[in-house]
Amino acid sequence: MNENTAPEAATPGPVAGIAITAIVVVLIVAWIALAIGVLNMTDKTLVGAFMFLWYWANNEQLQFNRLVPAMLGSLVGIGIAWFLWYGAQAGGMMPLAALGALIVALYLDIIKAVPNVVNTATMLFVTLAAAPLIQLQVDWAELVKSTVLGGLFFAGAVFGLQKLAARFGPSAA
Repeated sequence: MNENTAPEAATPGPVAGIAITAIVVVLIVAWIALAIGVLNMTDKTLVGAFMFLWYWANNEQLQFNRLVPAMLGSLVGIGIAWFLWYGAQAGGMMPLAALGALIVALYLDIIKAVPNVVNTATMLFVTLAAAPLIQLQVDWAELVKSTVLGGLFFAGAVFGLQKLAARFGPSAA
């Protein structure tokens, strides 16, 4: 572990696990309803928000000091995936330029040169968004919108839940 890595979170017990699962399901359903019903997003881009939540929860243990690097890394990953798609469409030297950008990002991640911008989230999102089935059907701007707004939605929910837990939890007594 270093300053850019979240400490391991304690494993919840069975009852806490059920409660956490229920909360996550409610939040996911709420995000789907908000994104599709209010923000008029298509279901094909909601994956951005869900991947961000998964990454931030599992790799960064929902730590707010890791929220911005996780989001920046996610957006860089989407950008590189878009460049790979665009390069393939444009032809000429563009596919090589896009591949070069991917190789540079991979190198920067390996040596941890700019970990707040190019990180594990970058590699997760470039892998997801560069998948052929995603690239054939995704609206790139909407994928960015889903990732950012979904990330903010889930971060706001986590913030509120943490405040409630601190107020009503056992240590508050």
